[in-house]
Amino acid sequence: MSKRKKSRFGLVLLMVFFIYFAYTAAGQQEALYLKDAELKKVQSKIDEEAKENKKLKEEQQQLDSDEFVEKTAREKLGYVKKDERVYIDIGK
Repeated sequence: MSKRKKSRFGLVLLMVFFIYFAYTAAGQQEALYLKDAELKKVQSKIDEEAKENKKLKEEQQQLDSDEFVEKTAREKLGYVKKDERVYIDIGK
C-alpha cells in the first residue's frame, strides 16, 4: 500500500470515528434533555405534594384542638355548656 492510500484510509477512518462520536453524543444529549425534563416534572410534583402535606398537618393540628371541637359541637350539633343560656332569634 502506498503512503497516499494509507493516508486516505486513515483520514476515512478518522472521519468515521468522528461521525460515530457526534451521533452518539447527540443521542446522549437528547436522552439527557428528556431525563432533565422528567426530573423537573417530578420535582414540581414533589413540591406540590409537600405543600399539600404541610396544609393537611396544620389542619390536623386545628382539628385536634379543644377550641375546634367545642366550636364544631356548638355550630353543627347545637351543643351548649352546662348552665348556659341559649337565645334563639325568632325574627329570622
